[in-house]
Amino acid sequence: MNKFPRSAYVHIPFCHRRCFYCDFAVIPIGNKVETLGGYGSKTVKDYLHYLYKEILSIKHKSSLSTIYVGGGTPSILDPKQIKDLIDLFKENYGVDYGAEITMEVDPASFNQDDLYGFINAGINRFSLGVQSFNDQILEKSGRRHLSEDAEKSCLWLKKVYESGLIKSWSLDLIQNLPLSGFKEWNNDLKKTINFSPPHISIYDLNIENGTVFKKLIEIGKLKLPSEDEAFKNSESTNLILKNSGYSRYEISNYSIPRHQSRHNRVYWSGSGWWSFGQGSTSSPWGKKLTRPRVSEEYKKWVIGQCHRNLDSSLVNKDFVYKEIDEKIMLGLRLKEGVDIYEVLKEQNWGNKKFQINFCKLLKEWEKFLESGLLVRKGNRFFLSDPKGMELSNQILIAMFKWWDDIN
Repeated sequence: MNKFPRSAYVHIPFCHRRCFYCDFAVIPIGNKVETLGGYGSKTVKDYLHYLYKEILSIKHKSSLSTIYVGGGTPSILDPKQIKDLIDLFKENYGVDYGAEITMEVDPASFNQDDLYGFINAGINRFSLGVQSFNDQILEKSGRRHLSEDAEKSCLWLKKVYESGLIKSWSLDLIQNLPLSGFKEWNNDLKKTINFSPPHISIYDLNIENGTVFKKLIEIGKLKLPSEDEAFKNSESTNLILKNSGYSRYEISNYSIPRHQSRHNRVYWSGSGWWSFGQGSTSSPWGKKLTRPRVSEEYKKWVIGQCHRNLDSSLVNKDFVYKEIDEKIMLGLRLKEGVDIYEVLKEQNWGNKKFQINFCKLLKEWEKFLESGLLVRKGNRFFLSDPKGMELSNQILIAMFKWWDDIN
């Protein structure tokens, strides 16, 4: 019997402007947008029309246990538009009682009335993209909000959480932004803890092609923390959050008990999920499908989905397992690690072939096991915390080499 996906990601691509580190599929629409009527509303309504068509195009549906509205900046939308989106899922897929329904919000893109409107629309978990509480760092990164906006947003979310109106909320920071030295980063962490978010995401800055940061680096006009400074920041992150009651349950994510992101664990566990909207990637039965990143191409793709057969990856069929290297990579990101024996069993290798390939992997990982970056308990392997998690790329590169060699 086929297992239907129980999670859905929805991409809302609109932003007031593109941040200097961002390479996501976003549509910058300026600071004065009014999504129900007025400047920018036609662009927004046009996109939502095609987004809804895509959501309704799926033939095999089942009730959802998690929905994640990401972007972009979903909080640019009016609460009524968010309600229409959640209602679309309720009426056409079903939403479980107790489902986790998360929405990304950006300081300065919503007010307190909007927040209550989003809650009334059905949102019960928020992910707040603060990135930093330092005004100079925010400006240098192309962020629109100020520290004052971030602090107000945190207080509003803290209040609705403590009053029981939402189940949880997350505060997101980016580590190693320009001007973010050890002192500045520790100040950001301490301010974060003062607001007591149940969940904290700490993302490392990645320099992506096509971004402002990439261009500034190429012409020598961007100074970032050195590798030693970055590692020192990471060690400080782990120590401060651990001493403040947060558990690191995934490389980039910390939470107090019972506040892990249920939706994100779907990705890391290798389970199937729906995804809707331009540039988003779905994997309902193991095979990934990424939608076009450009608006006009996305609209043409949606029309094709509705008037012709759905893409083969979206049709109910036998589960296609992810590549073994991807399953190991995702499993190692988690605190509990991954059972290599269980993963390799999917290959249907005979005992002799299994032992040979397993031994080859152990050989690749030998130095990491000896140094304590990687820990083994039976057939389960996991990264040590913090050093293994901070240096995980070395371990993953060795694993990818092993996978290439045996294939």
